[in-house]
Amino acid sequence: MELTILDPGPQRRIALADEVSIADAAELRDALALALTTSEQLELDLSGLESIDVAGLQILTALLHESHPVRITAPSEAFVQTVELLQLEPLRSACQQEALA
Repeated sequence: MELTILDPGPQRRIALADEVSIADAAELRDALALALTTSEQLELDLSGLESIDVAGLQILTALLHESHPVRITAPSEAFVQTVELLQLEPLRSACQQEALA
């Protein structure tokens, strides 16, 4: 997993790239939890995400249920296909909202 902070300010932007697997779950959860507490809004750029497993999807789904504003931008084709295949409505809606923006 490659996690890059693109903008460290109050409108925090983070890019996720490569593969996100269960081996990365704790690191991803901790990084996103820190981002939630140190920003006013969080944007996740998923354009470089090549694959994500169920553990990663669970973390992103839980993130969308936080009261903190979170936005998914540029979801990769692999991410969209996985979300569609598993019919994960919160993540599907986040991807659709990005497509409309």
